[in-house]
Amino acid sequence: MSSNHWSSRLAFIITASAFAVGLGNIWRFPYIVGEGGGGAFLLVYLALILLIGIPLLTVEMALGRLSEATPLVGFGKLSKSPAWNGIGWLAVIATLMIMSYYVMILAWILSYFVECISGNLMRLEPAELPGHFSAVTHSLGTAIGMVAGILLLSFLIVTRGLQSGLERYSRFMMAGLALMLLALAAWAATLEGAQAGYRWYLTPDFSKINAQVAISALGQMCFSVGVGMGIAFVFGSYSDKEDNLPSTAGWIVLADTAIALLAGLMIFPAIFSFGLSPDSGPSLIFISMASIFGQIAYGRLLGAAFFLLLFLAGFTSLIASVQGLKDSFLEKFRLSSASALWLVTGIIGAGSVPVVFSYADQPWMIFGKTVFDFLDYLANNILLPVGASLLALFSAYVVGYARLAAHIDQGAGRLKIGNKWKLILKVIIPLALLIILWNGIF
Repeated sequence: MSSNHWSSRLAFIITASAFAVGLGNIWRFPYIVGEGGGGAFLLVYLALILLIGIPLLTVEMALGRLSEATPLVGFGKLSKSPAWNGIGWLAVIATLMIMSYYVMILAWILSYFVECISGNLMRLEPAELPGHFSAVTHSLGTAIGMVAGILLLSFLIVTRGLQSGLERYSRFMMAGLALMLLALAAWAATLEGAQAGYRWYLTPDFSKINAQVAISALGQMCFSVGVGMGIAFVFGSYSDKEDNLPSTAGWIVLADTAIALLAGLMIFPAIFSFGLSPDSGPSLIFISMASIFGQIAYGRLLGAAFFLLLFLAGFTSLIASVQGLKDSFLEKFRLSSASALWLVTGIIGAGSVPVVFSYADQPWMIFGKTVFDFLDYLANNILLPVGASLLALFSAYVVGYARLAAHIDQGAGRLKIGNKWKLILKVIIPLALLIILWNGIF
């Protein structure tokens, strides 16, 4: 049984929201909204959130609360068979893989933040930025040093405990994140030509809605809210029996989606104002946005705020993951809190080294992919969809829908699920996740 407990329901919502909000909210979600039909895509996405996202997140948290354990022990406890703990191992392994490259991306962002503060980034011409980004990614010693510093900082926060560490930092981060996003979105609205960005981002275009766009929305929704990583399971184990889990899941998903939408209102008016391409991923933030900050008044200040915003968004996902992984290892192997934290930090740190060397002159390769690309593919395209599918099937058929629904309804108030989610949990969610898996592999 977990010795950790949330200080309040609000702390639970804020911390879980901080975990869900990550780099994908800033550099991927806005792009797929614009490419997928703007407002039309949002309608599809919001429908999927209501139909699948909130139920699946609620179920994962409920399993943690019902088992009063972490995923490496909880699945076996609920089923009376330790073999089912394999689902927990899938989640833990996937999360360790993701954090091993996530921390490297945070190191790149930190490098750009420092360069904005110093003014070095502002002195580069737009044509020099692609080469500069390549130079940053190939500075292996600097990357490893920054990774070590970031992991040390996460270690120091998590070692303070749930309420004094993760909870307190998450409150600060979410407030800072929202304020910086609002300020930068307001700045973007003042730019000449900003309306073109708003039109590209939000104008409904139902002709773009097809099966592939729906699958893209489904994948983004599942991975954005963090289902299948085991962290929601751990967070559920910290919650009180009377907590309203459907409502909590709804607030978490709402915060995650609002931050992602706001990021688009910040980025695309600026991108279109300067006649740049609305790319997704690293090129969007390290080249396109960096180019803009080098051409405007107060670019040094605005650039520093932007990269600090990105760092905070990603770093909170890291420390929430470290907290969940630490408690999972602590319970599974009966370690002290310090030993479990050292183990998690050490595994992520060791895993990040071959990831960093994906950018060496002779990169480390696995099955024709760099270590970075291989871990990203394996975790996001295979392990997470498989794990989330098994989680849904486990809850519906092993724990049993009636038992699970009765547990969720304990504190659900007017949001009791009764039999409303029966078809969703038994058929729709597993089928949807298998479609993501098939699409990711083939």
